[in-house]
Amino acid sequence: MTPQDRAMLMVYTSVKDRLSIGLVEYLKALESWNVVPLTESGRVIGGVLVKGNEVHIGYGVKPKASIRGHLRATLKEVVDKHGCALTTVQAENLAGLRFCERLGFVKLSAYDGKILLRCDRSNYV
Repeated sequence: MTPQDRAMLMVYTSVKDRLSIGLVEYLKALESWNVVPLTESGRVIGGVLVKGNEVHIGYGVKPKASIRGHLRATLKEVVDKHGCALTTVQAENLAGLRFCERLGFVKLSAYDGKILLRCDRSNYV
């Protein structure tokens, strides 16, 4: 299994309780996404899913140290290329919303139980 495959499974692990699809459908839906593995001490603990300026971050294992090193390069690349990064968070996922806000994302709108956020620059970029 590649690091990207492990990362995709880690992200799935972090969101599967909030999805209405199974693993096979999830993997099919992400075929056109870039997967950036997040590693700690040489093992994959999560991933960043990137498609254009849309990003989603998920961990299967909670990091033991700061996540700055994991996210800096990926977010910087997206913001440099597209001018901003976008993500969505389920409205009831308050921990996910706080996580995104700490990265520099701000709320743009809410729809269908989701919150759309934008990051023009990140505290870690």
